[in-house]
Amino acid sequence: MSATRQFAHPVRVSFGDCDPAGIVFYPNFLRWFDAATHEMFGAVGLHAAQIVRDTGLIAWPLIDTRASFRSPARYGETIEVHSSISEWRTKTLHIEHRILRGSTLLVEGWEIRFVGEHPADDPERLRAVTIPDWMRQAFD
Repeated sequence: MSATRQFAHPVRVSFGDCDPAGIVFYPNFLRWFDAATHEMFGAVGLHAAQIVRDTGLIAWPLIDTRASFRSPARYGETIEVHSSISEWRTKTLHIEHRILRGSTLLVEGWEIRFVGEHPADDPERLRAVTIPDWMRQAFD
C-alpha cells in the first residue's frame, strides 16, 4: 500500500452478496472497490455528481482494475475496504485497495481511473483530460 492518506469503507456482507456456498461472490469485491473509491473522494469533498454539475468534467471513469483473492468473506461479516491513491499521473490516478476482516487480508487490488470530458465535436465520446490541481490538493 501507498504511504499516502488512507481511507476505510466498512461493508456488512448481506445474504445477496453471497453465492450458494455462503461466501461472497467475487464481483462484489470489485463493486466494493468502486464504492470505496467514491467514498474516498467524497470524504475530501469531491463528489462526482457535483463535479459534473459544476465543471462538466466526468469524475473517475474506470479504465483498468485487478484483484487478487486471498481468503473468503461470508454472510453476516463486517469487512473494511482500505483505499489510497498511490500515484497521480497527468491524466490518470492509481488507487490501491485492501479488503480486510480484522487483520486478515481477504482481497488486494487496484484501479486506474481518469478525469474525462465529452468533446464538443463528438459529445458521445469521452476523453481523458489533465487532472486539475484542485482535485489533487484535496488529498493534501
